[in-house]
Formats: sequence, C-alpha cells, structure tokens
Amino acid sequence: MSQIDNAAVTAHLSHVRIVMVNTTLPANIGSALRALKTMGLCKLVLVAPKTYPHPDIDALAAGAADLIEQIEIVESLEDAIKDCHIVFGTSARTRTIPWPLLDARPAAEMSLKAVSEKQQEVAVIFGREDRGLTNEELAMANYHVTIPVNSDYGVLNVAQAIQVICYEMRMAAMQFVEYAADPEAQMHVTDHVDMQWDEPLVTHEQMEQFYPHLEKMLAEIEFMDPKNPRLLPLRLRRLFGRIQLDRMEYHLLRGIFTRVQALNNGTWKKSKDKEDQSNA
Repeated sequence: MSQIDNAAVTAHLSHVRIVMVNTTLPANIGSALRALKTMGLCKLVLVAPKTYPHPDIDALAAGAADLIEQIEIVESLEDAIKDCHIVFGTSARTRTIPWPLLDARPAAEMSLKAVSEKQQEVAVIFGREDRGLTNEELAMANYHVTIPVNSDYGVLNVAQAIQVICYEMRMAAMQFVEYAADPEAQMHVTDHVDMQWDEPLVTHEQMEQFYPHLEKMLAEIEFMDPKNPRLLPLRLRRLFGRIQLDRMEYHLLRGIFTRVQALNNGTWKKSKDKEDQSNA
C-alpha cells in the first residue's frame, strides 16, 4: 500500500465514535483510550460509567492521556447516539429477533463509505463487561456487529474488542483515502446495496420520535395491543433501521400516521367539513 495521508485518515475517523455502556472497570476505559489512539480515533462516549474518574484510567491510557479530556459522559444511550446516522451494536449472542448482522470488516467498510460519501456520523456500542448490551439497547442499532473469533474460545475483553473494531475502521479509512487520492486504485469493499440520497438521512434522535408515533397510530387503529405488543415494536425497529429513512421520507410517513389518526378519530372529517363550509 502506498503512503497514506494520515491527516485525511484521521479526519474520516473523526466521524466514528466508540460508546461504552455502564462500564464497571476503569482500567477498561483506559485501555479503550489506547485502542482508539493507536488507530487514529478520538471520540469515546461513556454511558453512566460505574466509576469515573479513576486513577486506573490515567494509568492504562498511557500515551493517550490527551483523549481523556475529550471523553463525553452521558446518562443514557439515547443521548450518546442521538445525532448518529448509522449505529452498530456489538453482540456475540443469538437474540430473540434475528437482526442484520455484519462481521467487523464489512461493518467498518460500510461505516467509512457512509463517512466518505455522505459525512454521516457512526457509532459502535459496546456493553457491560459481564453481560454486554440488553435486547432493548441492541434494538437501538441499525446493525449488529460481531468479531469472528475461535469458536472453541470466543472470549474477548471489551477493550480487546474495541481494539479490533478500531483497527478495522482504520483499515477501511485508509482504503477510502487511498481511493480518493488515486481513483484508479482497486477498491475491495464488501458488496451491499448502494443508494444515493437527494435528502439527508435522519438521525437516531429523530427516529426515536418516529417509533412512538408509529406505535401510537397502530394502537389507535387497533392493529397493535399496547398492553401486549409482543415483538411488533422490535420488528418495526428492525425494518426501518435497515431502510434508513431520509428527511423527506420521514416527514412523509409521519404525515401519513397523523392522517390515519385523524381519520380514525373523526377529526379529519370534521375539519374537512368546516373547510368545505368556509369555501361555500
């Protein structure tokens, strides 16, 4: 591989954040910082860490102490990813609902393609040391990402897993930077559907307003029992998370939900009658 513009690689990686949820051991936070630093990433978000700050963070972040000042602390996972367009949840276990699952390498390639072409914000979420992410937290992700490990001993410390993901992100960033510098260079990006948008994609925060609206509409027309929704809300999250709505599609669908609600409770007909009378 030819000499790569390190500043350009770092600029690409600045759109990728690593999110650690309810981390118990401060040493893992310090080790994660070193993992980020060695691969050129700089954004670490901690969701309600059990112990912070702590001397072990400084000790294990040897050489990456500058990143400690850049750590963002938030109280909820929603706050950590609200402005992101693509969210990956790390998972090593089979869950109740099969979710779009990618190995670390194609996940990184997809991420950096989104960064390179659309300047999207990407998050990779890592769970607790003892039990990972809950099903509810994984449901906030567009995709689940896994690291193909030895099936006889598939045990990775969270900081080790972060190192692997950061490495793959760097390799993908280097590939896109090299391609930008030399368009004739061979791109080896995993095949996936490539769509061009004329509108910006919506963020996670916007989708967290979308899902309650959708569920409320379905409850009002008695398609979903709000007291016993079963797996319908999760299946809808999986569907729309895979699609990735743009801004126009988002407002179009929410407009449809509002119209269905109005028709269902009769308010649309009343307002339409008033409009007809005023125009008479």
